[in-house]
Amino acid sequence: MSSEKEMLMVQKATVYDLMRIIKENPDKTYTVEELEQLLHAYIQGVET
Repeated sequence: MSSEKEMLMVQKATVYDLMRIIKENPDKTYTVEELEQLLHAYIQGVET
């Protein structure tokens, strides 16, 4: 598998993970700051 295809798979998996996290609480409205914190926490969790 080429690294380009692998990168696309990782990007799609990331978006899917974030969608699942957001959908866990469908009635919640997120502010820009909360979304930034969510993305930051996700990235830190992936790096460890």
